[in-house]
Amino acid sequence: MNAPRRLLSAERIGGGLLAIAALTILALAVLMMFELDREVELHREVIAGLQVKDSLEDLRTEMNDLVQAARMAALAGDASAAQVIERRAVEVDAELNYLAQHPSREDQVAFGELARAARVLALNARSVAATRAARGSAAARDSAREVDRLAEEATTALERTLESQTARINDRTLSQIRGGETLRAYVSWLLAGSTVVLLGLFSSYRWARARERSAAERIERLAHYDILTGLPNRALLIDRLEQEVTRARRSERGFALLMFDLDGFKQVNDTWGHDAGDKVLSMVGERSRQSVRASDTVGRLGGDEFLAILPEATHAGALQVAEKLRESLSRP
Repeated sequence: MNAPRRLLSAERIGGGLLAIAALTILALAVLMMFELDREVELHREVIAGLQVKDSLEDLRTEMNDLVQAARMAALAGDASAAQVIERRAVEVDAELNYLAQHPSREDQVAFGELARAARVLALNARSVAATRAARGSAAARDSAREVDRLAEEATTALERTLESQTARINDRTLSQIRGGETLRAYVSWLLAGSTVVLLGLFSSYRWARARERSAAERIERLAHYDILTGLPNRALLIDRLEQEVTRARRSERGFALLMFDLDGFKQVNDTWGHDAGDKVLSMVGERSRQSVRASDTVGRLGGDEFLAILPEATHAGALQVAEKLRESLSRP
């Protein structure tokens, strides 16, 4: 009656391990999805930051080109120089407008200073050609020097904005690295946990199967063997006898049957009790097994009656085994 409870316990252990595994995998999956979403967002921010940084570098180039155009206009003063200044100034304005609309500018103060300085630079650069036309080359050179000074201020503001943007990109990149390490840890935990759970399930299955086999063997033994003597019981003796009859008919080689009981067995039970009688029966079973061949079958029919099946035994051989049994059982 204990076997079903043991099997049920194994099933509960397996079910509990499966439940724990499912909850663990679910929790880790949620954490991994959260980290993946965060990783995607950080990746987008890094890309946007790099775009802003590229735009700032483009703005640096355009401001330098604007300054060079202003210098050329101060020297030449022709219409083509003014057109070059206007084209470069428009490029500077367009880049500033793009940066103003970009969502990933980190430092609004630094960008505000840059935007003001760059627009003042563009405004002054546009005035160089007109100054030369109206007031001469000397005034134009003064205007060009003012453009140089404003360019230095704009470049300083641009450098501060670049530093701020670089810091933002580095911070997001480090966050990406930490996120990757966290994901790796989650995956490692998931693999380790899954391995432990699978090993636990396998062990539980093996344990349950062993208990099941043990229970089946116990039931089989209870059904075919006598508890006291360990010998085959009446049912197994009848089955062995039928097999031996079939074999003997097929091979035309006979067999022998020996039936014996114990003299005075009732007196043992009446005098010393059934415990003593059970010990006597147990000793009879052991001595009977030792008195026959491995191919022979000796079993208990019931009470103190026993039966021995001797395959392919001759009359003389059967008498010899019977005498051996008698002598063995006659010893105290």
